[in-house]
Amino acid sequence: MTPRPFLVPFTGLFLAFASTATPIRAQDGSERPRLVGPLPREAQAEPLPSTRAQRTASIGARPVIMLTGYWPPSNEAVRRFSTNPAQNPLGWIGSNWENRGYDVHSFFPEFTPPTCTSCGPGVGDFQVDYQDTSTDFWTIANALQPIAIVTFSRTNANFSWEVELNQYNSTSWTNDYIAPQQPTPTPPDASVPPETLRLSSLPLQHIVDDIDAANLGLNAFICTSVNAGFFVSGFVAYHGVWYQSMHAAPDDPARCVSAGHVHVGRSISWPNARRAAEVTVRTVIRHVDAVLDPACQGVDLYCSTTTNSVGPGAMLSTSGPTSVGQNALRFLVNSAPPNQVGALVYGANTGSGVWGNGLRCVASPLQRLGPILPCDANGFLDRTIDLSVPPLGAGPYAVLPGSTWNFQYVYRDPASGGFNFDTTNGVTVAFCP
Repeated sequence: MTPRPFLVPFTGLFLAFASTATPIRAQDGSERPRLVGPLPREAQAEPLPSTRAQRTASIGARPVIMLTGYWPPSNEAVRRFSTNPAQNPLGWIGSNWENRGYDVHSFFPEFTPPTCTSCGPGVGDFQVDYQDTSTDFWTIANALQPIAIVTFSRTNANFSWEVELNQYNSTSWTNDYIAPQQPTPTPPDASVPPETLRLSSLPLQHIVDDIDAANLGLNAFICTSVNAGFFVSGFVAYHGVWYQSMHAAPDDPARCVSAGHVHVGRSISWPNARRAAEVTVRTVIRHVDAVLDPACQGVDLYCSTTTNSVGPGAMLSTSGPTSVGQNALRFLVNSAPPNQVGALVYGANTGSGVWGNGLRCVASPLQRLGPILPCDANGFLDRTIDLSVPPLGAGPYAVLPGSTWNFQYVYRDPASGGFNFDTTNGVTVAFCP
């Protein structure tokens, strides 16, 4: 049996590090070991079972999604997932985030002023510096052993949500701000030839589609023709896909299913950047679930939400398997008006046109699912459905193995005027045994 690495505290967490590391000082003043490369396989934990539930039971903790950011708004997009109270005084929201079965952790530098245009290297984790980025990346990734990684950085394309396909083990980089101004070593990855291309393993098109459905006014697209850049953005992007490629095997002790990079437009408002990052993480979690438990994860978001009284609109998504036998599917609503009631509806066909202040994503005839429940004070609703009772369990709207149904959430919004109610996007669910 291979022993697990010992545990040391790190910004409110307990992370596993190799015992031979020399310490560096984190932004909060605490010391943590310095690791400048991949953790040796013999220092890793034992292989974990392949399904998420078995993996969680085996290690006694939830799988981790790791997020990083650089210049604003990319750091602001992931701030609420930081466990560092100095960076996130409102408190960490990543513990079993939205009850989806994953812990989400973020790491990013700070800048003065926070709204900077010419920002420089910043201070803290993931400075805009090649050496600091590489040290921080390997220290944190080797410790968390994330099941997925999304790295974020800023682009000058104002409102873009640019999902990168290509990352290169480049030999030439733009100088950073602190000597040595080039990566050491160059290229960073000695395990493959210079200029080796590593592709993103994020669910690229699903991210683009879900960002579009979120009605944030962003230009979401997949960048297929060039790369993630030759500055520190492309450097951290390469680190993410490099780590994932090292740990892609199902029996790897630190299996990483998905990794990739998103360039965030510099003009995106901080609230919209945060919401887009959350949409992206939900999409990645859905993808990871489908890889770990491929038999029963037939879910697709479609249609679009519309602006409501509290923002760009409410979003509907799911968590859990689509198995009729397991009967554990949940529907989650985000960004609805606080404390307002609503109901799930479903039908066999997708819809079109206007419905109230929103769009009709499910065509008539449709069925409403009781009870009518309110969202909480944050506009969030976690709704488990029972596939064993009517109308889901019997009758013309019965959910049977092999059937496909379309769902939408309809909610009251008197503050918006008009018809005083609005709708979310739609969700198509293919049910399995």
